[in-house]
Amino acid sequence: MGKPPVVNSPPPTPRATTGRSFSVAPWVGEGQGEKIILYGPPGMGKTTLASMAPDPVFIGCDDGGRKIKNPKTGQPVVAVQGIATFGDVRQVLQSDVFEDHQTVVLDTVTMLQHWALPWMFATIKHEKGGTVNSIEGYGYGKGYRHLFDLMHLILTDCDRLVRTGKNVILIAQASAVPEKNTSGEDYLKDGPDLHHATNTSVRKDYISWSDHVLRVTWEGATIEDRKITPVKGRCVNVHPDATFESKSRTLPPDTDTVTFSGPTDDSIWQFLFGGAS
Repeated sequence: MGKPPVVNSPPPTPRATTGRSFSVAPWVGEGQGEKIILYGPPGMGKTTLASMAPDPVFIGCDDGGRKIKNPKTGQPVVAVQGIATFGDVRQVLQSDVFEDHQTVVLDTVTMLQHWALPWMFATIKHEKGGTVNSIEGYGYGKGYRHLFDLMHLILTDCDRLVRTGKNVILIAQASAVPEKNTSGEDYLKDGPDLHHATNTSVRKDYISWSDHVLRVTWEGATIEDRKITPVKGRCVNVHPDATFESKSRTLPPDTDTVTFSGPTDDSIWQFLFGGAS
């Protein structure tokens, strides 16, 4: 009989030697803030609603908030001054300017994404070393990956604030984009107006990050024979259906909508913050 074959055992897996100690405890996020996306079409009252969140400070990427007053106090919204570029937004998110406030409102991340493009062209060179002046200038798909990475940096900045107990509200416009349907034809799905593609979806990244995705929409609107009923009432969707993005990690699953019956209706904040509005 011949000798049995030699079997080489795999080398032992090296153990981490960071010197850190770890423990197990309830995963409750005690003392941390809420991560919120608030989206809807223009003119639906998103900024007005955000102005009634607990002690908000706005980062204005457009000038819509300059005409808005808190409908419960009659006072103008409070905003960080001097914001003009994507880099400014990152710098202020990393600063201590919000130390004495409870909520940071970025209005809007849709506009911030537009600001990200010139910042990207100025700071990220083509792989061959040259500069570009359009997102397609980086080559097939590469510019959209850069955009995804830049916009994700905003979430890391926001996470730092959330860990210190600040609430973060990211306001976005609404946009319907094709939703992949593995069981049939693709269809349109409403959600935050952020770049969406299969491998570089800023929209999906932001939705995954958030604790709550709140959609401001018409209350009781129905469509028949391709015509929508003329309604004026509004509401906030807090859980989704197949046609729109929405979610809440804390509100009951049987609560599909929360009222937004008038400018002073802050019911959604009463639910989320226990009456601290």
